[in-house]
Amino acid sequence: MSFKYLSKDSPDLILKQIKVKVDNYFLDNDYTKNGNGNLALKFIAQLTLVIVSAYWVFHANSFLTLCLAYLSVGFSMLLLGINFGHDGAHGCLTGNKRFDGTLFQIIYAMQGLGGYMWQIRHNSAHHIFPNVYDRDSDLEMSPLILLNPKQKSKPIHKYQHIYAPFLYLIVTLFWIFAEDFIILIRKDSANSRIKKIPTIEWIKIVAIKLIYIFNFIVLPTLIADFSLFQVVGAFLIMHFIVSFFLTFTFFISHHIQEIRYVRANEETNIIENSWLSHQINTTIDFHPTSYIAHFLFGGFNTHIAHHIFPEICHIHYPTLTQIVKKTLEENNVGHWYKSFTFWEGMRSHILHLKQTAHEILENQEHEELSSIEIRN
Repeated sequence: MSFKYLSKDSPDLILKQIKVKVDNYFLDNDYTKNGNGNLALKFIAQLTLVIVSAYWVFHANSFLTLCLAYLSVGFSMLLLGINFGHDGAHGCLTGNKRFDGTLFQIIYAMQGLGGYMWQIRHNSAHHIFPNVYDRDSDLEMSPLILLNPKQKSKPIHKYQHIYAPFLYLIVTLFWIFAEDFIILIRKDSANSRIKKIPTIEWIKIVAIKLIYIFNFIVLPTLIADFSLFQVVGAFLIMHFIVSFFLTFTFFISHHIQEIRYVRANEETNIIENSWLSHQINTTIDFHPTSYIAHFLFGGFNTHIAHHIFPEICHIHYPTLTQIVKKTLEENNVGHWYKSFTFWEGMRSHILHLKQTAHEILENQEHEELSSIEIRN
């Protein structure tokens, strides 16, 4: 079943205007659309942080410092994944897609993750159809969490805004030790369809998990002066905190009160909007002008520019964001662009969970009552 948008551009050709300005930005400054010297320095800084943090784990002198060292490893590797693994998956770090893809696979493997299915799901499902029911793989998080008002609800979902933050503590553990295997077994997700998973990918995923456990559990237990119980404790604390932070980072770009969810016309399979309008109205930025946020989040904070130009390295997104915002204002649709702070995004996401569940339950109850009245 093929889905498509009404058009690529808006009636006023806003996308064309944006692209002309973006092309001029690269031509006037003699930039490539890939990374530059600033990106290289950023990579060195974040990789150094990972190495120093790992050294700290093996030289911690108390359980408290061991926990802090693990947290440092977790967050520094998370930064590397968000900034360089993500861009590598889009092939926009160096312009050499094979090199970028390999770097993406290595960075994800360092964190115990398989990149094969994630890359397919991310690029062929989420990026093409963000927030589109049955087409965006990011909507398929868990039966316990409803993100899309079009999904079916159960009574427990009435309380999802209460229990969701606790579930977010274990998202990374679930991703590493369960989700990777689940999506390989399923072979399809939303808009992604794979006929057969290559045998090498099964070998890689098992090897990645074993190496990850050895690096994060076995090796510290053998080398550092801590018991297995203490090492596992520090490991779990790291995951709880990093997972909480990462899950909100992912969700506040798309799953908050200020955005839209869309379902294609069931008869024509057409998403009744332009691709440009859809990308902007289903995405939101946070701290888009902050240098600190840009160093940490590498394009997730300027997510609208990323969805319009996923083939361009995140190092250029602050400028591209201003181009997009100004062009929308010039065309009297400045209200399309939205941004907020990280904390406002967290609050909006929780309220979205509450509102979504209540709306679905109310609609289901109304449908059940209508059905009973018709039968009577």
